[in-house]
Amino acid sequence: MSHIYALAGMAGVNYKVDRYDYGVDGQFTPVTVRGNRRVNSGFPLDFQAKASFDWERRNGCIVYDLEAKNYNDIASRTPEETTLILILLCLPRDRGEWHVAEEAGTTLKQCCYWHSFTGATSENETRKRIYIPVENRLTPEVLNDLLAKERARRQNQGL
Repeated sequence: MSHIYALAGMAGVNYKVDRYDYGVDGQFTPVTVRGNRRVNSGFPLDFQAKASFDWERRNGCIVYDLEAKNYNDIASRTPEETTLILILLCLPRDRGEWHVAEEAGTTLKQCCYWHSFTGATSENETRKRIYIPVENRLTPEVLNDLLAKERARRQNQGL
């Protein structure tokens, strides 16, 4: 979660962790200015977080075997609900490389990728193989873009 917390901080958005295990690990909410106050925008984006060293990069995609129940939590969201994305932190195989703390600074190795699924849920009982395009690397700019798209999507539902 440290990677996600750092991304949210750099993006200037609020970040909340859900303490209950109901298929959502947390939520991002943009901050907006109303009058002379900063407040939550009211257009959040939910996320499910996973971290694994058991992934591979193949043909421009991150290949990962996600638990089928987690896949279904994301895919079964209806258009009326807040979008739920997967955030996958792709860790190095060597545990000693995950976090480096030095006098000059702290480094968290590898990066996060995001993905969302809609439509049919998986019939699998254990795992569902997913392919996340490497272009879906989660950065502060991408996070703000995802939040802007979620806001636009929700606002267009009322038309």
